[in-house]
Amino acid sequence: MFEDLFGRFVGGALWGLGAGVALALVKGGGAGVRPVAKTLVRTYVAVADRVQESAAEARETLEDVRAEVRAERNGETPAAAPSRSRARRARES
Repeated sequence: MFEDLFGRFVGGALWGLGAGVALALVKGGGAGVRPVAKTLVRTYVAVADRVQESAAEARETLEDVRAEVRAERNGETPAAAPSRSRARRARES
């Protein structure tokens, strides 16, 4: 319990320290640092969006598998099992 709390505290402290250093560089580093900082933030946002999309797709897949297993467990035929989500159907067509 305490190890987890300590780990989160240290992780948070490192993120805070990094953010402080980044802000100091952007504000005091002159005009050359700001474009680099913007590029880094733009890259972070793009990666975060892609990770979020991948997580949503993985969740859809797991929900589909769960529905199939429940249908099989209840003795339903595959045709009676819930169909794929609208998002997946739209992607595949």
